Amino acid sequence: FTLFRSSVGNNYHQRLKKLNLYSLERRRERYLIINAWQQIEGLTENVLGLKARRLGRSRRIVSAKIPIGINGKRIKERDRTLIHNSTARKSERLFNVLPQSIRNITKTTTEIFKRHLDKWLSSIPDTPKIDGYGANVAAETNSIFHQTRYCLIR
Repeated sequence: FTLFRSSVGNNYHQRLKKLNLYSLERRRERYLIINAWQQIEGLTENVLGLKARRLGRSRRIVSAKIPIGINGKRIKERDRTLIHNSTARKSERLFNVLPQSIRNITKTTTEIFKRHLDKWLSSIPDTPKIDGYGANVAAETNSIFHQTRYCLIR
């Protein structure tokens, strides 16, 4: 309770730092990564139909390209966007942006995978664009996908 009271009056970024928490967006994306890993490891039911393939020495989640048309009928852009933003596709993009050393973790417990993931995530900026602090965010968004791309470019 004292820790909570001492964070009153601070902005979102300061509260997250003081409470040692990830932002809501980062927590959701972390969950998608962990869930994708569990599904391709066979630890949970693969409800998203995720398929992992080895490409060289690296494991990646692969899926078919989003088609432009089916049976001679063009798929509406709106529907293509829905497919692109589906949970399966988001999970795929987030998992594939992980370093090879984390993507290749296999035959272990979820806790060990989480430990490796959290160690890596601690090096990725977590600065959501809220509370008037959008100008301080260098990457396009706070998504792990955009933050890692920005970190690679710098």
